[in-house]
Amino acid sequence: MSARSVGSAQASSRVTADVLAAGALCWRKGDDGLEVALIHRPRYNDWSWPKGKVESGETLPETAIREVKEETGLDITLGIPLPPAEYMVGGKNLKKVFYWSAQVKGEHTFAPMNRREVDKVEWFPVGEARTKLTSYADRDQLDALEKFDSTDALRAWPLILVRHGKAFPRAKWHETEHVRPLLALGTRQAMALTGLLSAWGTKKLISSPWKRCMATLAPLSAATGKSIRRASCLSEKASTADPDKTSRFIEKLLEKGKPVICCTHRPVLPLILEIYAKHAPKRIAEKLPREDPFLKPGEVLVAYVRPGAVPRIVEFERFRPIDT
Repeated sequence: MSARSVGSAQASSRVTADVLAAGALCWRKGDDGLEVALIHRPRYNDWSWPKGKVESGETLPETAIREVKEETGLDITLGIPLPPAEYMVGGKNLKKVFYWSAQVKGEHTFAPMNRREVDKVEWFPVGEARTKLTSYADRDQLDALEKFDSTDALRAWPLILVRHGKAFPRAKWHETEHVRPLLALGTRQAMALTGLLSAWGTKKLISSPWKRCMATLAPLSAATGKSIRRASCLSEKASTADPDKTSRFIEKLLEKGKPVICCTHRPVLPLILEIYAKHAPKRIAEKLPREDPFLKPGEVLVAYVRPGAVPRIVEFERFRPIDT
């Protein structure tokens, strides 16, 4: 599928490739350390990572989860992103495959949906997996996985920041600001965010109490059954009146070390991004948006936070839902 037909974004701009795909490196800790799941495809007689092409209306994280389910039977949530793969297919088309780590806990039975496409799925210690992989290039993701494991970044948890969907224009709104609603486009963005935000399995939802932010997370709340906690310090008015309170709130979220989704407004973003930058190495902090409007309506910024006494952000990703 052409990248131009996919409403998904990663990093700071829309992905450009002729063919887009996504997958994951499913991992667990075995008796001898880190283990990963490889699939065997009889058509190619190869061992590789579970992955597949983006379908219409999907974002890349949604594709990764669906493809892993179809090819292994595993239900996963995404962890820290891994290096993408790029190669030519059909002699003229550039294919780009995005990967994430995905921890598998407990005992699971592999159950590929189509045995003609995937006939075997097995766990391998990383050393054995490196020699088992048919494509030498697939080792890039495995090397990154091992490196993240050595620094405890594999256990990084997601702190997800959402800018509310497209709202009724401020200049044309003549009622109280806190009840300014989403436009129809903003509502579509909110609906699309439900699938995207579910990719990380985050169950705690926090929002500015203003109408447009609450409405942005409402479809996800309905789909998951999780209520939205209102945090007044995430509103435009409160963060302007007492920015230190907003800063302390974000700092506490980082310290608690629990996956969470926060929805707020464009004027609040610089304050939050400044805190993020303080908790990230310089090369990682450089990935943060630096200019207004920082995030587009309905856009998502995922900060991956390494657990520990001192919170450390080890990676950032940005995504936009469809219709943006």
